[in-house]
Amino acid sequence: MTALKSLDNFIGKLLEVVITLCLGSVVIITFLQVIFRYVLDQPLTWSQEALMIAFVYSILFGAALAIRNGDHLKVDLFEKVPKSINIVLKSVEFIIVGVLIVVLFLYGTELVQNNFKSGQTMSMLPLKMAYVYMALPISSVFMAYYHVRKVFT
Repeated sequence: MTALKSLDNFIGKLLEVVITLCLGSVVIITFLQVIFRYVLDQPLTWSQEALMIAFVYSILFGAALAIRNGDHLKVDLFEKVPKSINIVLKSVEFIIVGVLIVVLFLYGTELVQNNFKSGQTMSMLPLKMAYVYMALPISSVFMAYYHVRKVFT
């Protein structure tokens, strides 16, 4: 069990670092964009796309952390019903969330593959859109890991 606990902590710290870097870059890029646009009258052409990438990764990786912390789906009604019904309701919740994570992974992977084939790039940054969409399957793997770990903790 300690190996899994260590893995949990490592993945959690990794996600926290990525989210912190993404949100920190959002603050810095937004500040620079305001300065360049309104003070220097030279807007940064790439800032919107960079902000979008940072937001996408921070939101999806944050969703994985929310599953880890049990912050995604909380229904107070579950706590007020008899224990036998509570077990059934939590099982249904577990299955629904699990199916949604699988759907996110499958369609996210398909979206990434299609974008690599099409070669779609961002308009200002020299980056394929597939790298932005890659946040979907990557984050869904973390979500699935933490979702399954809830059973064992």
